[in-house]
Parts: sequence; structure tokens; C-alpha cells
Amino acid sequence: MSSRDDSPQDSPDHDPNRDDTPQPRRRTSRFWLFAPYILLVTLIVAWSAAWFYVRERVDGEIEARLVREANLGRNWNCADRSISGYPFRIEISCASLIFTRADGTTFSLGPTRAVAQVYQPRHVIVEAAGPLRGTDGVAAFEGDWESLQASITELGRGTEQFALDLRAPEIMVRGAGPVPMEASAERVELYVRPAPDTAPAIGAVDIVMRASDARAPALDGLVGDDRPAQVEIGARTTNLRSLRAGSPRQMAVNWRDAGGTLILEMIDIRKGDAHVQIAGELGLDEVLRPQGRIETSAAGIESLVGRLLGGEQQQSNAMMMLDALAPRNEATTGPEGLRRFPPLDLRGGRVFMGPIPIPQVRLQPIF
Repeated sequence: MSSRDDSPQDSPDHDPNRDDTPQPRRRTSRFWLFAPYILLVTLIVAWSAAWFYVRERVDGEIEARLVREANLGRNWNCADRSISGYPFRIEISCASLIFTRADGTTFSLGPTRAVAQVYQPRHVIVEAAGPLRGTDGVAAFEGDWESLQASITELGRGTEQFALDLRAPEIMVRGAGPVPMEASAERVELYVRPAPDTAPAIGAVDIVMRASDARAPALDGLVGDDRPAQVEIGARTTNLRSLRAGSPRQMAVNWRDAGGTLILEMIDIRKGDAHVQIAGELGLDEVLRPQGRIETSAAGIESLVGRLLGGEQQQSNAMMMLDALAPRNEATTGPEGLRRFPPLDLRGGRVFMGPIPIPQVRLQPIF
């Protein structure tokens, strides 16, 4: 029996053209394995450099703004100022914020901070703690609150939107009258923006203010009702560019001389049974007293008018006078039973309803 040769050369599966020489192993690059990490580190370094650059720019802008304000006679002191917020915010903090003027006007706030997101630098949120203390050289005021938050949005070309949310504010003013004046509320909201339908040169702004559960002991005594009031105000004022510099009194004079007006689109006040709505247009006279004309609609004010006429015993006379001025008919009665009264004219420090001056009402200069 012949032997069988099982050598590879004679194997039926052997390809004589195949090279069986061992080949070197292909080396794969590891760059793409580490590329995401390299990219992440690069982004972190670049973002950090950009954040510190923005921080320096903000610090420089603050210093320049403080110099401009000082040149206008307005001095701001941000105690222990610091800039933080890395990596996504720019946060400016002050242990206290103090404002002074050469005319004796001062005010101060407690710890205050302003925050803006790096990716949204035109929107700034400001938070401030009390107490608030200040004076205009004559009257002194002080106040406190549960929280204060303001939002400022820069729209470009120097226009801004401003919003203020004040929780549980309390304020007291001394020196503006024979007795201190106190006021408080559960919440106060204020919104200010450039009037959208006026030329920027006019410097007109729209103002909306709401106060819920507002209390003022002096007003309670006048009205004879200590229940809280709900107040909403919508107004527009013009020629605000004249208020940029000078003392408060000088700014008021400049505003008057520039033809500034306060347009009361609606003031809505509800207190107990009384409900009053006011609209009109006001300015300042030669001694800075309010002047102009306002229109009033009201319900449930008989007690108030009786007190203005001389006491509670005059309430029946007040009702007769109100019925004569604004009879209860379709021509004078508006929504919610509000009666529209003849316009009130403010002139010479007095308030007139038609030709009749309202007794015990005297208008004082605002400064």
C-alpha cells in the first residue's frame, strides 16, 4: 500500500498563487479617540479666556460710568465691589450701594447685586436688600421690603425696558409734613418702556404701576376706612430727556420748561366701598405745583366728600351735591355703577369742579 502525501502543496485547497508570508499588523491612529477630549479642553480654555475678557470689559465700563456720573454731580459708591459668576454669568455685587449729590440728596441700599448671562448681556437682573435710607435735604425717608427684583432690558439705540417687583414694601417719610407719612403694600409692580408710537426725540415713556393691598394711615383717616386699597396706574410722560442732569428741583424745572406732560390714561383705585377712576393730563405751574385737568368717575365716595366738606354730618349734603353734579342716568353712569363727574381743573394750587373750588384741598409744590 502506497503512502499518502498530505503536504500543503498537494492539498486540494491550496492556492499556488497565494503568498503565505506573514504580513505586518496595520497600526491604527489614536487621534480620533482623544479628539473629543482635546476639543472639550480647547473650548473650556477659550470660554474661560472670553469670560475673563468680558469681566475686564465690564469692570472698565463700570469705572467709566462712575466717572461720567461724578461729572454730572452724581456720586455712587459700591462698597466691596466684586465681579464673579464664572462660567455663564457676570455678577456684580456690592456690600452696600450709596448715592450722594452736592445738594444734600442721598440714599443708600443694603447688599445689592446685578446679574447678566454671558450669552444675553443686554438683560440685567438686579436684586437689592434693605434698608433704604435717604434724604433730599429737607425730608428724610426710610423703607424696607421682603424682596426687591428689577429687570432691565437694553433694546439698542439707548432704549430700555424696566420692570420692578417689590414684595411687602414699607416706607416712612419724615419732614414732608407735620407728621410722618407711612405707606405699605403686599406687592408693588412697576413697568416702564419707551412709548412705541412716538418719536425717540420726544423722550416719551409708558408707565404701568400696580399696588395690591396698599395701606396708608393718613389716607385711612381721610377716607374713614382702614381697609386696604387696590391701585392700578397707566400713564405716559413726555420730554424725559430733560431729566438727565441737575438737582431734582432743577430737573422738574427743565421738564416743565421743555413742555413735559404727564398723561393719565387711567388711575383705578378701589378701597372698601369706594371706587374711583381718574384720567387726564397734568403739568407743573410756575412754582412747580400740579396743574391741568382730570376727569373722574366714582362710586361710593359720599363719605369722603362729606369729610372734605367739613365732617361726617355733611354726608347728606354731599349726596345731594353729587346727585346734582352727576345725576344717576345713562348719560353719567358707566360700568360698575361709576358716575362720571364734571372735570376737575387744577390751577393756582386749588382744585375746581366747574367754577366751585373744593374746600380744604390745597396743592403744594412738588419741590
